[in-house]
Amino acid sequence: MSFSSNAVLAKARSMYGKHLTPESYDELLKKRTVNDVVSYLKSETAYGPILEGLKETSIHRGQLESLLDEEEFLRAIRLIHYAPKGDQKFYQLGIIRREIAVLLSKVRLFNSDETLNSELDIPSYLPRYSTFDLYGLLSIEDYPSLLRYMEKTRYYHILQKYMPVDDEKIDTNMMELDFKRAYYKLFVETVKSTFKGKKQKDLLTMIYTQIELENITKIYRFKRFFNSKPEQIKKQLILDYSRIPQSVMNELIETKDAEEFLKKLASSPYKLYVDDQEFVYIEYYTDKIKYNLAKRYMRFTTDAAMVYMTYLIVFENEVENLKHIIEGLRYGEEAEKIAQLLIY
Repeated sequence: MSFSSNAVLAKARSMYGKHLTPESYDELLKKRTVNDVVSYLKSETAYGPILEGLKETSIHRGQLESLLDEEEFLRAIRLIHYAPKGDQKFYQLGIIRREIAVLLSKVRLFNSDETLNSELDIPSYLPRYSTFDLYGLLSIEDYPSLLRYMEKTRYYHILQKYMPVDDEKIDTNMMELDFKRAYYKLFVETVKSTFKGKKQKDLLTMIYTQIELENITKIYRFKRFFNSKPEQIKKQLILDYSRIPQSVMNELIETKDAEEFLKKLASSPYKLYVDDQEFVYIEYYTDKIKYNLAKRYMRFTTDAAMVYMTYLIVFENEVENLKHIIEGLRYGEEAEKIAQLLIY
């Protein structure tokens, strides 16, 4: 194993060694204000440096969540710093995912009729690493100008596809799906061209599982909340990459309603059984599967790319846990109810 690969492993495991423990969550759940949560995170956890400048007397929830997102990004950058130069295309995929999020936010502003009065929120930490000048988006006031600005980027063809006619609204849901398809295609192609053997197989297992779980979440939601027909559901899924047979996925899509879907899911390769009366929300169960798979790989793999990918999934889950706690406190939820949403 190369020196750089060893360095990624060592750094990721060092950072994971400072993760929030069950005892940490117990303490956080005892707090009854966001100020108290911040005070604890500052003094008792590895979040101290990123929260250092935050005044506990005047905390804005959005500002706190932005700092947590920044910490997530900075941890990825720390690992990329040690990554082998020949593998950089793989390690840069996270930048592309964040650029897509910024572009979607920009396009949604066009739909809101408040383009001139609303400023695009560009994370301050991202432009330094982005593949195009993100700040240039701030002065763009219409879709044709956006297309001209993005003409030389990888994002142009999808943006061009959704060029609005007259004053029609842009279908940002389908645009987001197209961007996601393109991102996953790039991810799979990058893994296949950069890695071989077991390393490639494990990375593909991780990303295919993530895609499948997103599909499962969508199928359930479409059946429970919209009573959508199978052909409508299929258009919203990414079915190009899968570990489970297409026939099994088709059976899930063809179920008559959400209740039958849950029963069928219990006998699928995921063997996920949840009583419909206890179904808090589908993401909890799919996220738990992804988290446990990532955690297992992270603990036992000796491959730098796999440790990088799985560590970030595990840490992203930790950040989501903190956001659930913050959100719960904002709405005055009891600790027991907030605890039901946490995965660790």
